[in-house]
This record gives sequence, structure tokens and C-alpha cells, in this order.
Amino acid sequence: MTQASIGHHCPECVASQGQRVYTPRDLTQQRPPVTTALIVANVVTFLGQMLSSDRLTVWGLLFGPEVADGELWRVLTSGFLHGGLLHIGFNMYALWIFGPTLERGVGTLRFALMYLAGLLGGSVAVLLFDFGQPTLGASGAVLGLAGALSAVLWVRGINIFRTSLAGILVLNLALPLLVGGISFWGHFGGIAAGFVAGLFLSWLPERRGLTQNNAVAATVAWCALLFTLSITLVPGLST
Repeated sequence: MTQASIGHHCPECVASQGQRVYTPRDLTQQRPPVTTALIVANVVTFLGQMLSSDRLTVWGLLFGPEVADGELWRVLTSGFLHGGLLHIGFNMYALWIFGPTLERGVGTLRFALMYLAGLLGGSVAVLLFDFGQPTLGASGAVLGLAGALSAVLWVRGINIFRTSLAGILVLNLALPLLVGGISFWGHFGGIAAGFVAGLFLSWLPERRGLTQNNAVAATVAWCALLFTLSITLVPGLST
């Protein structure tokens, strides 16, 4: 035992409470790279919207007739544009809440695929069911992460309805029905596409014995399918 100012401590306890030296590598590993990059990209794009007097917004938002004319980039760019400070603030806060823990848990590549699936799923749903409504925002992609996380938890036997995640999903599906200016299909499509991506990345390797590489390949194929749907099923594009 080691004598302390109050009582005695065991040497192991004292050692465990000692100072630790953090190297630059430790600090880099603590920062989730994809989450950080996505937040930076969204903030920089929002600044570009303001500096361009919303010309960037007009060029990149999701609008069915423009996509039908061949402006396919809108399927992706719309997920990095926002309608105001509150809009981007809420989405980036939600991304920071979901992102770091999920990214560290599943890895940067699988996390990026979950986010991409949510973004594409939200865009495809809007194009299919709300074709003439201009839409923008990262909500579909962020909710894709929530959908993917719910799939991972479900595969591992956790009832999401006993967690706060279920309330978040229900709230974000109900909110567009109660408040104008929020895209229901963008939210729904993001959650659904993210859930499927989460199934591919967890159910296939854990329940079907596929390798992680094959599960990643299946998720890449799912994202490619979502983008293809925006080409083949949107009115006017297939012709």
C-alpha cells in the first residue's frame, strides 16, 4: 500500500490514475475522419451558398424536372446544401451525435457507405414520389445512419423500440407530416436505404457467413442501384 494524503492506496490504483502521454497519432485516431470531413464539406458548401447569393443552391438542389433534363449531379449535391443556418445547424448537430460512435464501431469505409446510401435513398424517394418539389439538405443521409444503426442493433438482437433510436426515427417521420417545408420522402427514403445498407454490412457477415469484403461489395452495389434508380425510374430520364 502507498500512503496518501487521506488513507492508503494500492500501487496498481495509483499507477492507473497517473498521467498519460498522448502522441499526435493518438489524437488523430480519436477524431472520426469521415464524420469530420462531412461536417466540413457541408459547412464549406453552406458558406459557398451565401457567398454566391444562392447561385450554388439553384445549381445543386434536387429538382425533378432538372434531373430529368440530365443534371444527375443534383442527386448527390443536394445532400450538401441547406436552406438556412438553423437547417444546417440541426443536421450537423445530429451528424455529430450519430457519426463518431457509429464510425468508430463499424469503420470508416462502412460508415461512409451507410451515409451515401441514406443520401441516395432520400434523393430517389423524392424523385419518385415528390418529383416537382425542390429539395435540399443532409437529413436523408444523416437519417440513413440512424436507419443503418437500427439494422445493426436488430441483427444483434437489440429491440430498437426500447431505445431512444426508435423515438428519433418516429419523430423524423412524423415531423414532415406536421410541419411544412420538411420533406417526408427525403426522410423516409434515407431511413429505408440506410437500413438496407446496415443489413448488408451486419446481417450478411454475422448471419450468413459472408466475408466483410463481400458485405462491403454488396453495399457498394446497393448504392449503385440507388443511383441507377434515379436514372431509370424518374419520369423522362429513361427516354
